Amino acid sequence: MIDRELEILREYLKIKKKSITTNELFSIVGWSSKKKKKNISIINKWIENGEIIRLKSGKYNIPENGGYIKGTLDVVKNRFAFVDGEEFSVFIPKSKFNGAFSGDTVLVKITKENKKGKNKEGEVEKVLKRENDKIIGILQRKPNFGFVVPFQNFGKDIFIPKNKMKNAKDGELVLVKITFWGDNEKKPEGKIVEILGDPFDSEVMIEALLKREGIEEKFPLEVKQEINKLISINYEKDENRVDLRDYNIITIDGADAKDLDDAVYVEKKGENYRLIVSIADVSYYVKEGSALDEEAYKRGNSIYLVDRVIPMFPKEISNGLCSLNPYEDKFTFTCDMIIDKKGKVIDHKVYKSVIRSVERMTYSDVNEIYKGNKDLSSKYSNIKDMLFLMLELSKVLRQVKKSRGSIDFDLPEIKVVLDENKKVDYIKTRERGEAEKVIEDFMIAANETVAEKIFWLEIPSIYRTHDKPDEERLMKLNESLSKFGYNLHNLDELHPGKFQKIIDDSKEKGINMIIHKLILMSLKQARYTKENTGHFGLASTFYTHFTSPIRRYADLVVHRILNDTLSKYPSKKRIKYLEDTLDEVGKHISKTERTAMSIEEESIRIKVVEYMKDKIGNEYNAIITGMNKNGIFMETEEYIDCFYNVIQSKSYHEYNEESLTMIDTDNNITYKIGDKLRVVIIRVDMKELEIEVIPIEMLNENSES
Repeated sequence: MIDRELEILREYLKIKKKSITTNELFSIVGWSSKKKKKNISIINKWIENGEIIRLKSGKYNIPENGGYIKGTLDVVKNRFAFVDGEEFSVFIPKSKFNGAFSGDTVLVKITKENKKGKNKEGEVEKVLKRENDKIIGILQRKPNFGFVVPFQNFGKDIFIPKNKMKNAKDGELVLVKITFWGDNEKKPEGKIVEILGDPFDSEVMIEALLKREGIEEKFPLEVKQEINKLISINYEKDENRVDLRDYNIITIDGADAKDLDDAVYVEKKGENYRLIVSIADVSYYVKEGSALDEEAYKRGNSIYLVDRVIPMFPKEISNGLCSLNPYEDKFTFTCDMIIDKKGKVIDHKVYKSVIRSVERMTYSDVNEIYKGNKDLSSKYSNIKDMLFLMLELSKVLRQVKKSRGSIDFDLPEIKVVLDENKKVDYIKTRERGEAEKVIEDFMIAANETVAEKIFWLEIPSIYRTHDKPDEERLMKLNESLSKFGYNLHNLDELHPGKFQKIIDDSKEKGINMIIHKLILMSLKQARYTKENTGHFGLASTFYTHFTSPIRRYADLVVHRILNDTLSKYPSKKRIKYLEDTLDEVGKHISKTERTAMSIEEESIRIKVVEYMKDKIGNEYNAIITGMNKNGIFMETEEYIDCFYNVIQSKSYHEYNEESLTMIDTDNNITYKIGDKLRVVIIRVDMKELEIEVIPIEMLNENSES
């Protein structure tokens, strides 16, 4: 009832756009003055949660009407953040986080309004809800107390009472649980829950990262017990499956992949193509509500660290029972499509099947066959013709995506290669070859087909949605793009194809790396929702995740919903259950996905920064990717982020926010986004994960100096 009253109040204030007194508030929500004390406590709770604000006059309003916005802090590359509201988003400089972390629910005070194409800017006024209450830091131990200096951008040291230090030594890396978040007078307070060790050892740092996010690598005992039962069952027969074992179905994956969850087959049907995408039928083995299921839901997805995988399912499932290993009978869920020569899916079936993969192909081998490698072509002569038919169909599907405006960044894969001691041996980049694109195109086709099927069946489901960037983000992007002669017109009617045209043009000009980065930072994160609102980046009207149930819980949910529809329409009870639970499921797995991405990126960064420790004095070519009043952000040709700290420079620098330039007035040098420089490494900081450089030469042909 209270939620309904809050909804009525917020809707009233949103429409009227005026502040109200306490008596007016009572009248609007239909409260009696007899329970004033109780209702005032409800109002205070609403204020505490950022649903409404109390002004200095004592009147009430919603944050949006009073110069505030409530939302989730979305930190971009640890440089700045956006907070998205219902109608607009606000840009937050890093210096204005005020102790908030990415994922925290915050109340933001708007400090700059839209003007001259600039977006709204603000600062965190209050953290309403913490995403995480654990902090990693180094203990500074005193005789009767201690302080933990956080690794994250926390802003304040954390006071640790003597009896809460758990025998940790001075200088050790520790995991702290915050017990008091601090205020204007007192520092935050906490207790050490785990002693981790050497703060600058990369293995310790990655372990600390997992501890901070509450990620467990080991599976609970009840999960192991269920696994033992599953692998002891004979699964030879299932009468209701379509038998596809006579088809030359294959898997194509990375050479080191062990969780093979998708297999493909293509044949020509007159002028049309038949594309079979068969996906591991995890739902057959993992029953809803089982210990395996609950643990998979908790994890949400597999996490791919720089040195290992933390799987969503135990290896007995992910690498064994469900993995589509070659020459073994495997149960699958199949999306069987007929595609015409223009790339349109003109017919499809979704059914349970059994397959027997005839080959376990790698991307590298398939790419070599496409390049004409005779030895590999001879070795795989049984499927060579089909591989080229796959490439033919892939190009047809790719053209369809391009014509509708799908964004294809086509970024190289950055691979950090470790030696036997888990130290970085070297960093390499690998371009996506045709084989990778073939599988990507086929998976997208299957995901779109399944999403549309579920949508028209009018059954509650999980969709993979990607919202159009809001005006605030687009205006900030336009500021940066304008420096390269690009402009996004008619922001209200923006189509993803406009981004693709800029990306294609930037390749010809040799500035694609910086343009990619700018556009990526402006896009919202895709998420899982109960409502189908389309996928902006793919320019898809219908999209879901169906193709990776071994490593994504979302796909397992979709498989179960499809399973509900195979024999008959789901019962009213089942429909109600889905209606009641899927919204929360979508929020949870969107959150676990963001956490996984953050951990994966940070684990790579930890190893890369450690790798650069003995590279001080080395020179690199770099490109400017961003700047603020404190310095210039760059990326080397090896895709390593670095920073030029102008505050520490011997020269005086002036930052011009309007033109997004930094001027070294002593040497008459103007730096701007996209400039190419020769830089030298001068400092590597494992605590802040920073690589500091100074420019020694401008490499631009038309540099201003």
